[in-house]
Amino acid sequence: MKKHMWWISLAVLIGVGLMIFKPFGKSGDNVSAIPEAAVQQGDLVIDVLEGGNIQALESLEVRNMVKATAGVKILEIADEGYEVTAEDVKNKKVLVRLDPSTIEEQLVDHDVQFQQTQATYAEAKQNLDIEESEALSDIKLVRQSMRFSLLDFEKFVGADAAKQILKAMALPYSNETLSLYEENATAIILEAFDSDKLAESAGEEIEEKPFTGDSEDSQAAKIDFDTFLKSNKLGEGEAEQTIRRMRDEALVAASELSVVEESLAGAERLAKKDFITKATLENERVNLEKAQLSLQTKKTELDLFEDYEFPKEAEKMLSSYEEALLELIREKREKMAKMSQVYAKYRSYKRRYELELKKRQDLEEQLASCVIYASKQGLMAYGGANDNYYTSRYYEAISAGATLKLGQPIFTIPDMSKLGVDVDIHESHIKKIERGQRALITAESVPDMTLEGVVTKVAVLPDSNASRYNPSLKVYPATIEIEGNNDFLKPGMTAKTQIIVNELTDILFIPVQAVFVEHDEHFVFLKKGNQYERNVIEIGDHNDEFIQILEGVTVDDSVALSMPPDYETAPVEMAGQRKVVPKKKAEQTTIAESEEKPEPKA
Repeated sequence: MKKHMWWISLAVLIGVGLMIFKPFGKSGDNVSAIPEAAVQQGDLVIDVLEGGNIQALESLEVRNMVKATAGVKILEIADEGYEVTAEDVKNKKVLVRLDPSTIEEQLVDHDVQFQQTQATYAEAKQNLDIEESEALSDIKLVRQSMRFSLLDFEKFVGADAAKQILKAMALPYSNETLSLYEENATAIILEAFDSDKLAESAGEEIEEKPFTGDSEDSQAAKIDFDTFLKSNKLGEGEAEQTIRRMRDEALVAASELSVVEESLAGAERLAKKDFITKATLENERVNLEKAQLSLQTKKTELDLFEDYEFPKEAEKMLSSYEEALLELIREKREKMAKMSQVYAKYRSYKRRYELELKKRQDLEEQLASCVIYASKQGLMAYGGANDNYYTSRYYEAISAGATLKLGQPIFTIPDMSKLGVDVDIHESHIKKIERGQRALITAESVPDMTLEGVVTKVAVLPDSNASRYNPSLKVYPATIEIEGNNDFLKPGMTAKTQIIVNELTDILFIPVQAVFVEHDEHFVFLKKGNQYERNVIEIGDHNDEFIQILEGVTVDDSVALSMPPDYETAPVEMAGQRKVVPKKKAEQTTIAESEEKPEPKA
């Protein structure tokens, strides 16, 4: 059975490929009974015909902005169709008045909470200013202490020696380098407070080590200050002045010792000759011992200062400077951490205040929207500019006493100077439609007048509402703007549109019902005497009435407008057998029938 079906399928495929033509309509009566048309040559307009409704392209649409759970009632409203004049706009005529009681109650309830939030925000802002001022003062004091430490060290060891030492330790040695040091330190601290980097490192595992209190010695302890003494590299500092003073005192003591020694030698010579008493000689010897002791003391003080006091004081001052540098970083880090908390608290109160303020402003705006004044001239129409069947079922009809939902359109004042036609383009034609194409519009109320327009909008996606009850229907909303100002047109009027897709000149064309399709092949029945002959053609563009013929016919040829009744597919020979493929009129359709045509929208 499967093999038999395979042979039948193969026979059909070969039959399509080997199809031959034969004349149809041998009877003259049959030929005369078939309607026909002549091949024409001339200009052809390719267009798309659609029906639609005239709408205002721009309009003032007023909606209910009162956020009430149960809705808001209309206390009074101007009659539909009322014409708002320039005087109404000038005098701010009330068109709609809504019930404000719900919003007024909400405003009263909100007042207490708003005042509390406002007071808290003001306190937080004041506290922020105070904390900022205190933090800046503390940092200023630490910065001052840092500069004073540098000056003390320079004063003790001399500016040149201090600069050389600090450079070797990669520490700031002047006001400029101090500023750069503080700037770099601030950048590092700010990077540590970066919230994005903190978030990135939140998932990282950090090895926790117990704090032992062990720390490295100060860099000052690694400096050998004796080399500066031995090489005489100390500048004009306090240490150098002290050393000079001690050396001078030692020289004076040595001079005094020499004088005492000479005096003692003279006294001894005089004592031998009994010119002086023993008491006087002993007194000279005591003076010598005093002079020797004084010289020894001065030398000892100098040695002690050079060997112990100087390096100790130098290291102490240098260490104090190092500590002042670190203290500046610690102070800044501490103040930044504290100010971060203050800022966070302030931002929290500020955000809360802004939310409450926004809520209050929203309530005040809703209260103001309960009275709607005239702001634009024109005819007043109830509802929205684009109301349809679905919105009309969702909203209650507009009237005095009706309850409005949030966002419900109350009335619309269309701009009559800019009108257009809203049409739905069937999916079979949507590829032809583009913005900027010219269109002709005829309003059904004025059928003898044709207006011009331009396609200004074409939807990218099909209308979901149109396919809700008919999923197979795909239409794309489009807008055609009507050119000029036409006072006789009104929104809601029905209109027919002719969108000009292309304008062909000097071409051959025939009625669309004369072209048939069979197995993706287009053909016509060409009249040959008293018979019709199947003739394959090549088609071009077409509109609803005529189709362009590129090849297959000539001007003044006649073609049948319907299929001859005795038309059958040609016999197919295969594998030494003769098989006849039965007639299948379901597969033989006209070009007009092959395209689904939508009904014009009323």
